[in-house]
Amino acid sequence: MSKPQGYIARCLSEAVAELAPATIGVDRRAVEDAFETGRLKVSRPPFRSIGDYSIALHYLFKLGGVDQKDWPHAAGRLIEALTSSKYKDECYVARAEFVNGYLNLTIDFNRLARVVLDDVLRGGVEERLRSVGGGRVVVVEHTSANPVHPLHVGSGRNSVIGDTFARLLSKLGFRVNRRFYVNDMGRQVAFLVYGVSILKEAGVQPGGEFKTDHWYGIVYALTNLLIEERRLLREVREAEKAFWEALARFVEWAGGEGAVPRSHLDELRSLLAMRSLNKSAAKVARRLATVLSGLEKALANAVELKALKDSLERYTELSREHAKMSFLVRRLAVRAPEVYLALSSRILDDRRALDDVRKLMKRCEEEDPATLSLFHEVSESVVKGFKETLGRLNIHFDAFDWESSKEVLEGAHEVVKIVESKPFARREAGALLVDLDQAAEDCGFVRELFSPDRPGKFIIERSDGTTLYVTRDVSYSVFKFRETGADVVYNVIASEQSREQKQVKALLYLLGYEREARSLVHFVYELVKLKGMRMSGRRGVYYTLDELVEDYYAVVSKVYYETGKSRTLEPAAREDVEKTLRELAVANARGLLLSVEPFKVLTFDPSRLEEALYGSTVLYSYVRLQSILRKLKGLEPLENMERLKAEASSLEWGGYKPSEVEEQILDALAEFERVVLSAYRELKPNRVLEYAMSLSNLVNKFYESHRVMGESDPEARAFREALVVATLAVMKELVDILGFPHVRRI
Repeated sequence: MSKPQGYIARCLSEAVAELAPATIGVDRRAVEDAFETGRLKVSRPPFRSIGDYSIALHYLFKLGGVDQKDWPHAAGRLIEALTSSKYKDECYVARAEFVNGYLNLTIDFNRLARVVLDDVLRGGVEERLRSVGGGRVVVVEHTSANPVHPLHVGSGRNSVIGDTFARLLSKLGFRVNRRFYVNDMGRQVAFLVYGVSILKEAGVQPGGEFKTDHWYGIVYALTNLLIEERRLLREVREAEKAFWEALARFVEWAGGEGAVPRSHLDELRSLLAMRSLNKSAAKVARRLATVLSGLEKALANAVELKALKDSLERYTELSREHAKMSFLVRRLAVRAPEVYLALSSRILDDRRALDDVRKLMKRCEEEDPATLSLFHEVSESVVKGFKETLGRLNIHFDAFDWESSKEVLEGAHEVVKIVESKPFARREAGALLVDLDQAAEDCGFVRELFSPDRPGKFIIERSDGTTLYVTRDVSYSVFKFRETGADVVYNVIASEQSREQKQVKALLYLLGYEREARSLVHFVYELVKLKGMRMSGRRGVYYTLDELVEDYYAVVSKVYYETGKSRTLEPAAREDVEKTLRELAVANARGLLLSVEPFKVLTFDPSRLEEALYGSTVLYSYVRLQSILRKLKGLEPLENMERLKAEASSLEWGGYKPSEVEEQILDALAEFERVVLSAYRELKPNRVLEYAMSLSNLVNKFYESHRVMGESDPEARAFREALVVATLAVMKELVDILGFPHVRRI
């Protein structure tokens, strides 16, 4: 996790980037790139007598082609421009001088302290942030996982990113509407419903030892696996028959041509004879592979040999795949034997099973009441498990919208009706096709949306009259805008659906919903990769969000009970301790899933969670700040923040010079507003966590090296009280945005 740059360093780098072109003769973009890549740095010098910050200008002079003898003159022009510009005040520069290739800057931290602390304590920062949204309505649709198995860490990443972004928007003064779109009509749900319908007939009910969504996850996986296993078994048998026939033809050819040595021919005949003895084809195949390897050179160009090898390879590969599938089936059968017995006794033919699934999908699309009721019943049961899991993580929704709802389905059929009359649509083999390549010829929005790629073509209604997900998504998008009156709708959806999201926007625009198309934002996030595991819902292989929280609970419990740290913490009743440990587990789970930029893949090892305790780091410092004020003021800080801020804003500390760690905290507090705004504008809520981690580390340094209550110097004590209150105020905002529990004691 990268550390965010402090306010002063960022301000100084911006100043140099703006002023260097006129004073040193370099391109601004080149200077900005140099700062971004680290070839130019704003850093702390080795000795404070030199200054508070230092910038090595060597690379800058090289960019501008400045001869070394002219460095002092060029640096002088830069210093003069800096001290006469807005940046002198904005960056709190008290003095600037050039020594041995370095621009050394002294900062007026006393003035910085007064401005920053006053801004936080009197609510200036909060007021400016809340004015950004101005009460406008925004929708954040997130999670929207298919209701076929429990939420795993992949969909959990979506949940945490979406919820954190929604909380961020609320802090900025937007009226946020959080929605979950339940895809209860797709092919995946149809597979689950098919499995459940078999279990209903057999009288098999969800087992009490399973959380609801976990039980349905097993049903979904076993239904898929059994259908796949039956398909592979059928293909293995077909391949086995073809293999024996190919072997017979090869033996006949080899015997007639005399191209194979007698010893090899005898062995081939003995292998072929094993068929009549009902011997295992798999054993024959393994032995045959060895025999054929000895004939490769002599029969390299023989068509008959190639045919036999191809047949052998297909049979071997299918057998291997079938064995893997059978293993996965057995693994789940052990967990839920009743489910396995009921499903395996009914799912005997993969083609018939798939036909039954297709029929279910068609009846659902046609709004058959009994079928819709079953789809909804199953989906609602899984969603109940979702709500329990997400509730533990402080994630809640304003509405759950159903794909099978009257509003969405009627809207989808209306979309088909309107599209069919458009010049960019046509029927092909009964299906309704949208030709965006043709539409883009006359529509700049569509061209720019897909640029530099071609928009392409896609189907919105199948030949059997059923619509596709993208069709219903267009309908749902219109519904979201109408239902909420939203100015902007954010869809937190994985990058793999980027093209489909563009198709939705393009179709909205072409249907006359131009404002909605421009205001529909695809908030892209990447997937989660686990070390040692490849997740697959269809195969029942995943690491659930519930497991992540429980594993973190085990980690933080071990830290508390086994490392001896509990002896140095405030005493609490066992029940309170357990509650706090649960809260720390939640914070760590959320922190982990937010720790990487959304558009980058998150990779972690579930067996090494102790290396990613982001939530604990933030909450420990949060609790420490509360502890200082609880002892100092004799009250509960979180319940009395306004009083604490009012009292702290009236404190005087004269000419007190902050220590280095206090300067760093002030520098970080000054950056809070920009971090929040950049996280919003660039769709990177992970920056809030990075900032919180950085500030927390500074708080811990302060806590371990500075006294507040026991400080004898009244000016130092007053300053530190104001600093602690302001820092706690900012930390409280951060904990809110991050969705961490507001822990009071650890």
